[in-house]
Amino acid sequence: MKKHYVIYVLLFILSMPCLSKAGEEQEEKVKMEAVVVTSGRIEEKKEDVTTNITVLGEEEIEKSSVTDLVDLLEEQGFFIREYPNSLASVSIRGFRTNTQGNDLDGYVLLLINGRRAGTGNLADIPLDNIEKVEIVRGPGATQYGASAVGGVVNIITKQGKGDFSAYAETRIGSWNNKKNSVGASGKFNNFDFSLSGSIESQDDYDTANGQNYYNTGFDSKERISIDTGYTFLETHRIGITFSSYDGNEIGSPSYLSQNDLDAYVDSSNRNYDLTYTGSTADSKLSWSFLYFRTDRKYSNFDDSATMSYYQDTDQQGVQAQFSSDWDFIRLTGGVDWVHYDITDIYSTGENTYDNPAAFLLAKSKLLDGKLIFSAGLRFDKFDIESDEGQTKSDENLSPSIGAVYKFNKNLSIRANYAEAFKMPTPDQLFMFTDYSAFGFGIWSGNEDLTPEKSKTYEVGMDYTKGTLSSSLTYFSTDFKDQIGYEYNAEEDITQYKNISGAELSGIEWAFNVDIGDIFDWSWELKPYTSLTYFIKNKNEESNTDLSYNPEWSTSYGIRLSNPDVGFVSSLNFSYFSKQNITDYEGTGATTLPGYTVANLSISKEIISYSSFGRLLLNGNISNLFNEDYAAIQGYIAPGRTFNLGLRYEY
Repeated sequence: MKKHYVIYVLLFILSMPCLSKAGEEQEEKVKMEAVVVTSGRIEEKKEDVTTNITVLGEEEIEKSSVTDLVDLLEEQGFFIREYPNSLASVSIRGFRTNTQGNDLDGYVLLLINGRRAGTGNLADIPLDNIEKVEIVRGPGATQYGASAVGGVVNIITKQGKGDFSAYAETRIGSWNNKKNSVGASGKFNNFDFSLSGSIESQDDYDTANGQNYYNTGFDSKERISIDTGYTFLETHRIGITFSSYDGNEIGSPSYLSQNDLDAYVDSSNRNYDLTYTGSTADSKLSWSFLYFRTDRKYSNFDDSATMSYYQDTDQQGVQAQFSSDWDFIRLTGGVDWVHYDITDIYSTGENTYDNPAAFLLAKSKLLDGKLIFSAGLRFDKFDIESDEGQTKSDENLSPSIGAVYKFNKNLSIRANYAEAFKMPTPDQLFMFTDYSAFGFGIWSGNEDLTPEKSKTYEVGMDYTKGTLSSSLTYFSTDFKDQIGYEYNAEEDITQYKNISGAELSGIEWAFNVDIGDIFDWSWELKPYTSLTYFIKNKNEESNTDLSYNPEWSTSYGIRLSNPDVGFVSSLNFSYFSKQNITDYEGTGATTLPGYTVANLSISKEIISYSSFGRLLLNGNISNLFNEDYAAIQGYIAPGRTFNLGLRYEY
């Protein structure tokens, strides 16, 4: 970790001139627009939010030159566990999404436009038509319900604005990677639209030491995203959103040491939304209604091309909310309903999951807006039924309370307390499956399981001035009634149980500044860094560090750009310290080494005509220094990888 301290010192030295000048009593030449977020289910300024939140806007996404959501989050220092090309989870504050099941199985919740995405797999969600990504560190149960223990990732799609625009891009790269994508957006009178589509394929890749990792390629990944809407009476909009992901014959290679040459995965995820939003002319009253549906399919095929596992999840739901905004207080209340039908290879019918809920959120501004209080309460009811007719009902209350105090327009402090929970899944409650043929014996559910619950406290400080932005946050989470499993020798079964809890606490830090803007250069020169460090990361029962949870995770780098000449370049480093593991590979290892991955990207406008658009050449090198590493034991990552693209924009 010592070399990373050196990087932080260098970044601080680089920023000293701009810190000094930022403190002068002269009017800043560039005023940053207030960042608007929807983490509280309604648009508000980021500076009014009582939790630690990261917002990645469209411009920042484009400048990063990443091609998928996995790379975007990893460049922000979030720990990603990725199986080659098919399954990827993100970890926030020691909790993560579940990649192989629906979002009921995870502890971090993925949203699309503020509603449950129905999946914990980052690979299921296209990046091509995204306006911004909001990452909320910490519980989101008061706003969104179950499974938002560690945090929430909200992916917000683009809505068409302004004149018609379009793009077409083709990319080629290492391992015979090929990707073609197109998109268009615009607004004509009251009708707006934004759409994108892409298709990608790739062969097997080599590891950093030159070893071919067979069956890591994929036949195709096809992605479509469409957001359309019609605005009437100025403040009312009806919208239709559709997104689709299809992964065909994605290699499932197992560990490199036990390389499976034939197994593969087929997966798909389709989302359909119908929305209506409206407000009064003065925006004092606003409302929204949403119906959504998700169809997710996941199938695994073994060496003989016989289906060895599948899971189909059909999700549908409704969200309705109403907000009233006065000078001193804003109230937002509403109801949610979500329903899941889940079938898999072990069930004879459908497992169903019904979750109606009601919530009330309040935010009050006092002392001329310097002091902000927020509070919320959500009631969730659950009715779960197995494919054999077994039933389980439960309910949960999720409170939260927070405050922000603004010393001035630059400096503020915040504090927040929130509770969160995760319901037992139908399998954890009702399953009875014989895995003896695979050497794992009989597994049994447990109808006496209770929800897993957490209590999280956090305090933080934010400082912004011009293009300088920094934040520091301390968090502490008490996690209870974790669902695990124990072997019962008398009955010769392995059964799910509420077995233990965990204590987690840590520090989060982020800093970035545009040195070029401070000195009135035409070029943006932006060093940045973000990190998470766990002070405590313990299983309460065993008093050992939790598995699959690096003590350090950090991202740092520098970006250089100039819109006048159409040039953007960035160099990013992501570091993750060692992690404790369970040795499923059979090597005897108890830890996985830490690693640093560097990525370099460059984009340059080569032709530009006001009437005919522009042509850009872009390229990136992933794993620039050819690091030999694995984020998951046995699944060795690709070596140095090159990509080159040509993009036309009109």
